[in-house]
Amino acid sequence: MEEGVGLGWDGRRVADRRRRRFSFVLHERRSGFDRRGPARAGSATTVLENTLVGLRCRPGTLLALLAAVNALNLADFALTLNILTAGGGEANPIMRSLFALNPVYAGIFKVMAVLLTTVLVWRCRRFRRALEAALIMGAVFAVVFFYHIYGLVAFG
Repeated sequence: MEEGVGLGWDGRRVADRRRRRFSFVLHERRSGFDRRGPARAGSATTVLENTLVGLRCRPGTLLALLAAVNALNLADFALTLNILTAGGGEANPIMRSLFALNPVYAGIFKVMAVLLTTVLVWRCRRFRRALEAALIMGAVFAVVFFYHIYGLVAFG
């Protein structure tokens, strides 16, 4: 090899000999909390932000919320069975078709779907969207539960 071939005027290599290697490591993405700026005190945004940060920092609270979601799901299933035996109908078209086949299939589907969703939320608990999903699931199942209770009280 001749002197200076492949070297620059200062003796350093001219060409980059490093190779790109394929990596199976996924690069870290933002969790959704790091780009939020300060909100006005007392606003709904501040309340939501404080709730989400509280859920992220206290895993026990999130676990209690997810357990409540699963308990409300079971209560919804039991109350729906009660309504169906009294002659009522199911509003959800997917569950309606499963109840038409067999209530056991409907129960297995309902319990497994919500259980898998809560496990997914638990695994992704450091991300803002997962915590928002947990709050939405809790609110939806609470509304459905109180709808059932209202139906029981109003219609017997």
